[in-house]
Amino acid sequence: MNIEIEDFIEVLNEGLKKYLKQNNYSVDKSFYDQLEKKLHYELSRPFNEQLFTPTQLLNNYVQKNLNSTLRLTPFDLGEEFRSTLLRWGVAKAKFLHE
Repeated sequence: MNIEIEDFIEVLNEGLKKYLKQNNYSVDKSFYDQLEKKLHYELSRPFNEQLFTPTQLLNNYVQKNLNSTLRLTPFDLGEEFRSTLLRWGVAKAKFLHE
């Protein structure tokens, strides 16, 4: 993959932290630690074995752990996340095309 998984996850977590803080959600560090583990597990797999997009993983996790119907979009997580997500998508498309 052309992007580092750890960097991608960090950008996602930072975007989520900002969003949740701005919208008055309160979560502890373990919330982000568990999310990081789930994201790392899925995104470490080869592209053709990944079952969910990062945004799907995030929404499933947030809905389950916050008992919320909240649906996040890449726009909610900031420009850096959108840019990183686009690079991930391009890398996945290239992989699947080959």
